[in-house]
Amino acid sequence: MGSRSLRPHGRLRLIVFAVLCNVLPVTIAAATDRSAHRPVFFAGAIAACLASLVVALVPRRRRLAFWAAAFGLIPALTLMQAYSGGAASGYSVLVVMAMVWFGLEGTDVELAAGMVVLAACCALPMVVIGAPAYPRSWGHAALLTLVGIAVAGSLRAVTRELATLAQRFAHEAVVDDLTGLLNRRGWRYTSPRELARAARSGNPITLVTLDLDNFKELNDELGHDQGDRALRDTAERIRATLRAGDVVARLGGDEFVALLTNSTLTGSLTAIDRLRDATPEAEAFSAGVAVWDRREKLAELLRRSDLALYAAKGQGGSCTAVAPPQLEQVPAPDDDADLEVGERARAS
Repeated sequence: MGSRSLRPHGRLRLIVFAVLCNVLPVTIAAATDRSAHRPVFFAGAIAACLASLVVALVPRRRRLAFWAAAFGLIPALTLMQAYSGGAASGYSVLVVMAMVWFGLEGTDVELAAGMVVLAACCALPMVVIGAPAYPRSWGHAALLTLVGIAVAGSLRAVTRELATLAQRFAHEAVVDDLTGLLNRRGWRYTSPRELARAARSGNPITLVTLDLDNFKELNDELGHDQGDRALRDTAERIRATLRAGDVVARLGGDEFVALLTNSTLTGSLTAIDRLRDATPEAEAFSAGVAVWDRREKLAELLRRSDLALYAAKGQGGSCTAVAPPQLEQVPAPDDDADLEVGERARAS
């Protein structure tokens, strides 16, 4: 039945739900012992089938038609109980299927309204119309109401819990659990989109690769707990220094990358200087910078930034190297002569 999403696969799923859980059961009920059914029964069956399909096919933005079908399904199913026992009818179970939708797909307001409509449809026909169409059976009416509310409420609780778990799993799949930055998977997913956006807008992009100069010694001498703390501290400083729109990730070990959106080379070097000024000597880092030429792939841009990082390491560390703009004949990692190396010593 109805959906908050208009994606084709979601719409198809709801159509299948409407057919299997509403149209098919109602059709079977109408085809069973047809001679015993009165016209009001068939009118309710037809209205219920149409309401189910309308909720599945009509988008939510058409609120009048959508809500008329969603809330009209319960009264339509109630018509099928006329002259067949009312709330005690064997067909009353069909109302529970209507409540399934409110639990799975309805909003909180729609769910509450659906519960009210269900209670009214269970009680009012006995009071307003009465026997023989709707004989008084308060026990069956109360039971039907409670079962419908319990089913819808339980499904809502399960649906909400599943949505929370799905969101958490999706987050954990792309986020590094130690630093809270993107991990390698998150980087590969997010960065190409930023490059595509920059290609459309014409904004400059620079890529910064950095790692800690003494991370191995830090681990060996002070232990992995201290090394993990250094990684977390570095991540926090990067977050505090760069802008919210920049894409920052930890690719593994002590290697960090940052895609600086709408940033020139000068602006990127200034940001690295601020980061270096805020970094204690024990957690000093080297950095490589590459400016995107608007044609190369992310892998090539990252390779050039890595080459610049190797050059900075070769200069003794605690400095920043900038990769040359040429894509052809990119120098080897140890060929520092073809790399523009900017020494940026930290203030002690």
